[in-house]
Amino acid sequence: MDAVDVMMNPDEVEVTYEPVLGAATFQVEGYMVHGQFRGESLTSFFYDDDVPVEYQLDIAKRMERLAAESLRDAKQFVTFRCRAEWILEEGGEAFLAPLHELNFPLHRIYVTIQGTDLVDVSRLSRVVQYYRSYGVKIALDCAESTSIEDIMAIAPELLLVDLATMVEKKTLSVTYPHMLQTMEYIASKLGAPLLYKSIDHVGQLRYAWQHGGRYYMGGLLGQRTMSPVYETKGMGVLAQEVPSFFLHDQERLQRLYELEFELHRQIQELVQTGKWSRDKKDEWLLHIAAKLEGKFVRYYLTDRTGFQTSANIYQADAEWKVDNTYRGYNWSFRPYFIQTMAAMSVRGRGYLSDDYRDFSSNEVTRTFSYPLPDGMFLFADLSEEYLYQNRLLD
Repeated sequence: MDAVDVMMNPDEVEVTYEPVLGAATFQVEGYMVHGQFRGESLTSFFYDDDVPVEYQLDIAKRMERLAAESLRDAKQFVTFRCRAEWILEEGGEAFLAPLHELNFPLHRIYVTIQGTDLVDVSRLSRVVQYYRSYGVKIALDCAESTSIEDIMAIAPELLLVDLATMVEKKTLSVTYPHMLQTMEYIASKLGAPLLYKSIDHVGQLRYAWQHGGRYYMGGLLGQRTMSPVYETKGMGVLAQEVPSFFLHDQERLQRLYELEFELHRQIQELVQTGKWSRDKKDEWLLHIAAKLEGKFVRYYLTDRTGFQTSANIYQADAEWKVDNTYRGYNWSFRPYFIQTMAAMSVRGRGYLSDDYRDFSSNEVTRTFSYPLPDGMFLFADLSEEYLYQNRLLD
């Protein structure tokens, strides 16, 4: 794209509207505004360092006027992309000017900054607060590639996560589940909804739904159009797919609760046989390991304050072995420990943890915990193979 051509012919700049669908309503709840010049995206123009900021702003403001005129009487929110440098011009007034002039309801606006494009964050934060005084909200795009420190400093009202790298229908980067969990956590701390974009197939939609997405956009749900649309194919996609996502996850959770109940029953029976002995902890663990063959890969005991009172009983080369390395260690620093102990105390029964990746084996596991007599507590790690065979992991 010839930047000079754009600057000389601003009247040929057009906007397109990409629909944003809501997870709760299955309706078009917002639009992301994009710019184009003679059918070509303006992204390269806006990120051309040879184009003065004031010229970029002039084109951006034309886009704002066009979109504001089309959407003034609509109810949906609108996201305008904005470079951090633009917000800093004239204390933020330059970018807002067209919206003020057209008396557009500012509470419907998300000014969308790209996280990888942040500059002078402390100064930017002050201008962001000024925007908020008008009711304007801030969205942070590419949140997954932005430092947590910068996210918390800006404290956006909307986080955008790009799923574009999930390019294969049935493959997924190994980092994605962890990244999405991190985004969920940050969003919950900020009280900011998540918008997942670049959703082009059902697998991406499922991950977005599973990981707290309140809003969705992408080719699967609706293409960019020259004028705002209020109905898209995505409405039907959500109506068809979301109930199946729900039923699948509900069935998986039901299997987990049934497993928790069954493990409690089995271990309770083993305790009641009279084999349990506070003075022969390792021997008892070896005894139950043989009885529960095929489920667990490691057992150990702690007291109520987290001190390990037994050896680790683990399986290697099809044999159960005793490792005294961790006897006397205190595990109360682990985030799940207090929650687990409280759950067992309130329920008076065993407790099955969420899945996590074990630091020593690097395998995915779940830990079953059980309150024993004499103030002792059993911790037993399920094998990854067992979890997959029983469809307890996705």
